[in-house]
Amino acid sequence: MTQQPRSRWTRFAAIGGALLVSGVSIIAAARYQREPPPADTPAPGMTVAKDSVTLESGAPQWKVLHLGVATPATQHWTDPLPARIEIDEAKLSRVGTPLAGRVAKVFVERGQAVAAGAPLFSVSSPNIAELRAERAKAEVDLKVAKANLERVKAVVAAHAAAEKDELAAEQEYHQAEVAHELAMAKLRTNEVGAGDGNEITVTAPRAGTIVEKNVAVAQRVSPDTADPLVVVADLSTVWVVADLFEADAQSIPAGAPARVSSPSIPDVAALDGKVELVSAVVDPAKHTIPIRVRLDNPKQALRPHVYAQVRFLTGQAAHGVEVQASAVMTDGTQSYLYVQEKNGRFVKRIVTAGPVRDGRVVVLEGLKPGETVVEEGGVLLDNQIDLST
Repeated sequence: MTQQPRSRWTRFAAIGGALLVSGVSIIAAARYQREPPPADTPAPGMTVAKDSVTLESGAPQWKVLHLGVATPATQHWTDPLPARIEIDEAKLSRVGTPLAGRVAKVFVERGQAVAAGAPLFSVSSPNIAELRAERAKAEVDLKVAKANLERVKAVVAAHAAAEKDELAAEQEYHQAEVAHELAMAKLRTNEVGAGDGNEITVTAPRAGTIVEKNVAVAQRVSPDTADPLVVVADLSTVWVVADLFEADAQSIPAGAPARVSSPSIPDVAALDGKVELVSAVVDPAKHTIPIRVRLDNPKQALRPHVYAQVRFLTGQAAHGVEVQASAVMTDGTQSYLYVQEKNGRFVKRIVTAGPVRDGRVVVLEGLKPGETVVEEGGVLLDNQIDLST
């Protein structure tokens, strides 16, 4: 009977001891602090700052780097770029109708050459009768006013009327003159000729080629029509337009020589011209900059809307320096390279890069001729700066 209580007290003592040991372990674990991992340290012989890396003279990293010197950009022809032939807007006339009505005749076709004053189309309009009636009324009013002025002058000369009556008659006569001139001007402006017909004939304002025709017989037309009915263009000069990305366009200034080739001139290797305009506006859809070259086209071999190729002479005529293409890197938003300063210090510098040709890139801003850059191995410097930040 005495063994059972003793066994029970033994079990209680064992459980208590286990709980005590567990509590001590928990307290010890809560107070334990793991040592932090060792910080990344630069490789031997290297000192890293936020945007620069300095190498000691005997550092092994020198074996990885390849340095080069920035040189002034030399003139060279760009690779052929796609372009298109367009009409010279300065030598283009958009023709509409001066009066509302219905087209009676069409005298031209698209692609036809016309002389200045040649008939384009005629319009039958009820407004013509109104204009002629207005002119006739103005002529009658002018004759009446003139006769009245002569009569009043005679009466005033006979001292049978006051001079103010003569002044009033002169005023009426001058008003009639103005109304008559206005009526005649309306006829001339609307190209209404003499006669009793109700048609007007619209003529070509310049010599050229019909490049657009939006008119047909029996078509109802009016001066408010948005699109021109006929477009006449002088094709003795044309535009050659190429769309370049902004980085490429920056190295091509106005006045730069250009060389154009096109299927329209198969017997001619190329035509030379100059850049007339580098647009100040970027195309919002294509994110490109139009560059325009004007070319003489005396034989009209260059036809509008035909595709062409153009090359530009770039280099010293513009600005910038050249380095090996591998020297320029990008983080997705900016271009940069590493420039060596004194005592082996390489500084990360933001630059504006231009086009790449034959393994070399033009740096438009951020670098000067004679500066030493890292042409190969810049990734090593990038990695060291990333590890230290």
